[in-house]
Amino acid sequence: MKKLQIVFLILLCLMVLVPVFTMNTEENAVSAIDNRELTELTTEADDYTDMLDNYAKDRIGFRENMITAFTEFNDLAFGEMIHPTYAYGKDGYVFFNFTEENVDTAFIEAFCAYLRQAQDYLEARGIPFLYCLNPAKTTVYSQYLPAGYTYENKFNTAMIEALERYGVNYIQNVDLLKEKTLTEQVYNVKYDAGHWNDLGCFYGTNHLLSAVSRIFPSVSTLSVNQFDIGTRLETTLPVSKFTIHEEVPLYTNKNLDAVEYLTDSYFDLQMSESHRTFSYALNPDESLPDLLFFHGSYYNGERTKFYQTSFHEAVGVHNYENFINLDYYVNIFQPDLVILETAEYATTASYFDTDALLSKVLNPAYDTVADIPHDSVALADLDVTRTSEEGSALTTIQFPVEDDVAYGYIQMAGHVYDLAIEDGMASLTLETENYYDIDATAELFSSQP
Repeated sequence: MKKLQIVFLILLCLMVLVPVFTMNTEENAVSAIDNRELTELTTEADDYTDMLDNYAKDRIGFRENMITAFTEFNDLAFGEMIHPTYAYGKDGYVFFNFTEENVDTAFIEAFCAYLRQAQDYLEARGIPFLYCLNPAKTTVYSQYLPAGYTYENKFNTAMIEALERYGVNYIQNVDLLKEKTLTEQVYNVKYDAGHWNDLGCFYGTNHLLSAVSRIFPSVSTLSVNQFDIGTRLETTLPVSKFTIHEEVPLYTNKNLDAVEYLTDSYFDLQMSESHRTFSYALNPDESLPDLLFFHGSYYNGERTKFYQTSFHEAVGVHNYENFINLDYYVNIFQPDLVILETAEYATTASYFDTDALLSKVLNPAYDTVADIPHDSVALADLDVTRTSEEGSALTTIQFPVEDDVAYGYIQMAGHVYDLAIEDGMASLTLETENYYDIDATAELFSSQP
C-alpha cells in the first residue's frame, strides 16, 4: 500500500509540475486555438497580479491539448461546446461565441462620416467609391441560434440608416444571403463559422460586381462556367483541433492562369502591424478598370479568386486602419475605383479606431484650391531625400517644410499627388515608374480651406 501511495504521489507531482516546466515562454507567441497573442510579462502592466495570472493561464504547458480534450469530452458527453472561440446553435450549427448585442452609435457615426469624407475625396479626383457591408453568420442563419439567445439585427439596422443619412454609396449582402439560405448553404454548418463559404462568396461578389458594372460596363458578373466546382473535406474547425467531418464548397477560378502577381514587389508597403494582408494581381485585359479593394477576412487568402479576374489591376489591402490611410494608397496605385468591404462583426471601434476616424483629414482636390495663395516650389530647389529599397516597386521622397504648412501636393509628370505633412516634414510614396522629378513642383498651403 505504501508503494502505491508513493507512486500516486509521484504521478500527482508530475501532473502538477510537468505543465509548469513546459510553459510556453516564447515572446510574441500566438495561440492557434483561440487566434490571439498570449499574455506577455511586462513592467508596464496596470495590475501585476492580473498579468501574472493571465500569463500562467495562457502559457501553461499542454494548454491547447487540455482545451481540446475538455471540448471534445463535453461535446461527446453533453452535446455542448465549451470553447474560447466557438459555440453550438441548433441542429449542429457552429457560430462564433455569442455576445450581448450592443450598438455603438458613436462609432457608427464616426465610421459613416469618414466614409463620406473618403467618398468625397475620391470623387473629387474622378474615382468612384463603393462600400460593401457583409453579414455575420448569426444574421444569415439566425433561425439556428440557440434557444434563449435573442438576436434583433440591431447593428445592421443602425448602420444602414446612417449610411443612407450620410449619402454613402453602398450595397449590403444581408438580404441577398438570407434569401439564398432558403435553398442553398451559403455559410457552412460547422466549418469556418466566422465567414461565408465559397458559394456565399460567389453570390456576394456577384452582387458587388453588378453594382460596379453600372459604373464600368466592361465589368461583368461572374458565371459558374468560370469555375471548377467541387467540395473539400474539412476535419477540424479553424484555429482549433475540434473534430468535424464536413464537405464544404470549393470554387476554382479557371481564368487565374492569365493573372500575373506583383505582390512581392511591394514588400515595403506601409501597412498596419496587425493587418498586413496584401495582394496585387495584373490581368492582361486593359479594357477593365483598376481596382483598389480594402477588404477583410471574407476575401483575404484564397477568396481573392472571386474578384481578381474582373479587373485589369486588382490591388487587395487588408482594411481597418489601412483604409484610414486611404490617401497613401491612392497616391501609389492611382486606381479607377475604390471599394471598402467589411464584415458586420468586424465593423467596430476595435478594428477602426474611432479617434483616428474623427481626426483624419483628407486633402481637397488640388484643382479646387489652386487659386488660393500658396507657395509653389520646384522640387529641385527643395532639400529632398529620395529612398527606394532594392527590389521594391516604390519610391519615397521627404523634405522639410515650414511649421505653418498644413497640406500640400506634388505635381509631377501630369499627375497630382497628396503630400503627408507631419512634424515639419512632407512625404510622398509613389511607384518608382511614376517618379519623374524634372519640372516637378511642390504646392504648399498654410491652412486648411
